[in-house]
Amino acid sequence: MKNFKRILDLIKKTGDKYIFENETGEIFIILSLDDYENYIFKNNQLKNLSEEELLNKINKDIALWKVSQEDKIIDQSWQDLPPAEKESSFAEASEDIEKEEEDRYYFEPAEDEE
Repeated sequence: MKNFKRILDLIKKTGDKYIFENETGEIFIILSLDDYENYIFKNNQLKNLSEEELLNKINKDIALWKVSQEDKIIDQSWQDLPPAEKESSFAEASEDIEKEEEDRYYFEPAEDEE
């Protein structure tokens, strides 16, 4: 019973579900009452949808899933990038611009004397 209490405490902290199999091979899931109510309520809502509404919901869920997968890929690709070798400071960048300004020459056409 001590381990069961630890499992329940962990479920409360993380919001996860716990799946286990008993001695006879039956599988059970432990989840919070709020999660269970949301699951039941969501299933009842789906039963009341027309075929078109159900297809729209499925397509929306798929689109949301794809976006979340793309976000995961983007997050992973950022982590895979090597760190920048050297970051130039704002002061160094402004000095470079000033040097470029100093080295500019402007040519103007000469006026013809007639």
